Amino acid sequence: MKLKFWGVRGSIPTPGQEYTKYGGNTSCVEVEINNNLIILDMGSGLRKLGDSIVERNIYTFDILVSHFHYDHTCGLPFFKPAYDKKYDFTVNSGILKTRKNTLGVLRDQISKPSFPITIDQFNAQISYKDFEVGKDFEIRKNIKVSTISLNHPDGATGYKIEHDGKSLCYITDHEHIEGQKNELLVNFIKETDVFIYDTMFDDKNFSSYVGWGHSTWQEGARLAMDSGAKKLIMFHHSPDNNDKILDKMQFESQGLSSNFLVAKEGMFVHI
Repeated sequence: MKLKFWGVRGSIPTPGQEYTKYGGNTSCVEVEINNNLIILDMGSGLRKLGDSIVERNIYTFDILVSHFHYDHTCGLPFFKPAYDKKYDFTVNSGILKTRKNTLGVLRDQISKPSFPITIDQFNAQISYKDFEVGKDFEIRKNIKVSTISLNHPDGATGYKIEHDGKSLCYITDHEHIEGQKNELLVNFIKETDVFIYDTMFDDKNFSSYVGWGHSTWQEGARLAMDSGAKKLIMFHHSPDNNDKILDKMQFESQGLSSNFLVAKEGMFVHI
């Protein structure tokens, strides 16, 4: 498995000189397994990933959506492969009773008067698929995907991707409960090779944001240590967390483990 981070920010894209080191685009991670491409979330980082897909002549791939808050889907209308009939891909999301299916939600988001085009103007061969959260399924050949429900307003889905003895867990937009060990989540990420986690806040300020649906880097560290995850990647950075703050997070987390890393736009990770 090879990972590349195209967007690591949460809530809203954050341009500016104080965000250049870690990046300002919202959630989007590329996972390459042999010659198969999987995309985790469609935040603003998806735009440049789309350019790269065109340059690399990759015509078939799969997208896994954690949830439909706009910072995780705003890149789709600017995704070049969506407009070209040569491309064939899937967009997958978990079924929730509180909302429409995958196609229905995206059709509502990409529509007038909020956007000048509609989803019907995509020319690619796109399959919009819904799955039951908690059940495993297979993407392409021998790539297993497991899912778990996360604690976030309107719901969110966490993913584990496994292939040939390697695994990756993508757990973003999840709020922990202070003082409680989440045994279900610990078991889900147990001994994973790479654990990507929502570290939007800090334990010191978390009480001011209870109910927002996000977690802290310290909770990510606790989960990583409890589960035996081999590498923690801190992700979904707050718009308030500039390069200086994220440098501090990196320094403090390295005091716990050299395998704790703050996600940067453009960062590669090999599993």
